[in-house]
Amino acid sequence: MKMQLSEIATYTHGSLSGQNKTITSVSIDTRTLSANSLYIAIKGQNFDGHRFAKQAEAAGAIAILAEKQLDTSLPTIIVKDSLLALAQLAGAWKASLSVKTIGITGSNGKTTVKEMTAAILAVNAQTLSTKGNLNNEIGVPLTLLQLQPEHQYAVIEMGANHAGEIKYSSHYTKPDITVITNVGSAHIEGFGSLEQTAHAKGEIIGSLAPNGVAVLNKDDPFFSLWTSLAAARKIISLSVRSNADVSAKALDSELKNNTFRTHFTLVTKEGDIAISLQLAGKHNVANALAAAASCLQLGISLTQIKQGLESLQPVTGRLEPLLDDNGNLFIDDTYNANPSSLSAALTILKQCNKKPWLVLGAFGEMGSTSPQIHQEMGLLIKKMGVARLFTVGNDTQYTVEAFGSGASFFQTQEELISSLKQAQQGSEVILVKGSRQQKMENIIAAFINDFRQ
Repeated sequence: MKMQLSEIATYTHGSLSGQNKTITSVSIDTRTLSANSLYIAIKGQNFDGHRFAKQAEAAGAIAILAEKQLDTSLPTIIVKDSLLALAQLAGAWKASLSVKTIGITGSNGKTTVKEMTAAILAVNAQTLSTKGNLNNEIGVPLTLLQLQPEHQYAVIEMGANHAGEIKYSSHYTKPDITVITNVGSAHIEGFGSLEQTAHAKGEIIGSLAPNGVAVLNKDDPFFSLWTSLAAARKIISLSVRSNADVSAKALDSELKNNTFRTHFTLVTKEGDIAISLQLAGKHNVANALAAAASCLQLGISLTQIKQGLESLQPVTGRLEPLLDDNGNLFIDDTYNANPSSLSAALTILKQCNKKPWLVLGAFGEMGSTSPQIHQEMGLLIKKMGVARLFTVGNDTQYTVEAFGSGASFFQTQEELISSLKQAQQGSEVILVKGSRQQKMENIIAAFINDFRQ
């Protein structure tokens, strides 16, 4: 990027003191500053960037944006709210560029849809997409500020744990196409109910211009709610169960040579084409339909959609098959968790033709219903045919009680790992899953050499 401090002051309703310089990048972290950077000092519950003005100057920042005058000789823009200023600056920079933008949200699948969409578009065009978990009120603006004039497409993932967050992020993103994957009980503590979650996800539709396109999951119970929010805007429906604008037929999943494959035919108004994903499960077919539907609205050919989808490798920590030194199969699904994604993962586990074992960490942000949800999870896990269940995290005690014989609760991961090593027989496939805060990847790291190296 390239922007003068005086322009930034205007966009953020701030006042500039000091020399009017041109910045070429923005950072909120003194460890990632580069030459000609603007350092934005933001405050959070557990940090205050205003304390690091001297470090920012030493690291190469040429200007600072803050909520008060700091002990620095650098030009400074003073604003009322530096977090808001970050978003205002990102929105202004994005608006100055000619880039087609897809905004993606939902309880499950949004990261995979983002990766699929970016893989399709990147076949023959410069494409920026959200990296890692930069999908919140801080991450989305930081992603937008990475846009460059040569980018033709931007694929922006938007997450939320409370109402209003999607509205905030999408207001500055201003997508041309929006995707809502589904609604589940992820972050239900912050939303209050599934219906309120659905309304929160629907906030992304309000950011569309009248000629924008809403790609919506017809299989979700809240499809009609979202279509009403779209009003006169164009709607593209997708479904893995019934007829829709974009649908699938002839679904078939397999585990071959310890690699997942899912085959299906993509059915569209532009024609049909056979797709073979290097990913597992019907839910990933739904994700592929969302990516394909979005790209079709940008004029992308079915051939390119096939090429992009089939090139995609499993996202790290999302149903990723791994072998230990003894040839035992683990499925790494530790990126995050909620009841809906657990159900999808159990369906995959059941299809592996080996003894199905599950290592489960407690799910977070379930609110006051957490004990009940964990109990219901135990009943589901039993129903899905899991032979052995190993759990860690307080509320999984309810899961173990509901599951019954064959389930074990552990106070620590170390105790769980020791027990699992003793119990292994080599004839099982072991799914490892849990909320991000549980750091369940530590368990897989105890079995897989050079894990995520």
